[in-house]
Amino acid sequence: MGAKNVEVIPNGVDVEKFRKSSFQKSLNPIRFANGAPPPTIFENDFCYIITVSRLVKKNAVSDIIEALRFLPENVKLLIVGDGPEKEKLELQVISYKFQDRVKFIGELSQNELPKYLATADIFVRPSLSEGLGNAFLEAMAAGLPVIGTKVGGIPDFLHDNETGLFCEVNNPQSIAEKVKLYLENDDLRGKIITNAQKLVLEKYDWNQISAKMEKILNSL
Repeated sequence: MGAKNVEVIPNGVDVEKFRKSSFQKSLNPIRFANGAPPPTIFENDFCYIITVSRLVKKNAVSDIIEALRFLPENVKLLIVGDGPEKEKLELQVISYKFQDRVKFIGELSQNELPKYLATADIFVRPSLSEGLGNAFLEAMAAGLPVIGTKVGGIPDFLHDNETGLFCEVNNPQSIAEKVKLYLENDDLRGKIITNAQKLVLEKYDWNQISAKMEKILNSL
């Protein structure tokens, strides 16, 4: 079979489900109440980092907790997911006295996850290895600037300084530096959010992918 006969179908995201604007009038118990919209960075004096992953060593959640040591105290972390590393991570939080800065959310359904992404400001996942990277695509669709490592399939959609920022593997200080870059550079953050949403909408939206699949199947 020649290369011209091969079609590549990328992973997909329900973009509309994850759009932050969908939740601006929702009551959200994590960060705001009474139907107020999600705050922007440092509105109400806090910035929320969020990570969504299984709590296993390869996802390096411990590096994000460590990175808080190099960031202002008003930068907080929401950890979505569960796994065998949870107890170890909880002990790490206690050892750094970060109980007021780190919240373990647990596993969420696909219907619940967009609401939590809508409360956050920055998505971070400093993976040691990565496959398809759907969590990144969902965060990008939600309008979050993302930080990831240059491993696995991540470089397929994360282009440094264009659709996200790369941090170094196993380097909490590098994570902190990239978070600070987002906090201090409104123009860069805005450009990356716009570019990332455009990329996800044009290349990874399920509506686009399903139409492409239908076209391929009809041509057989």
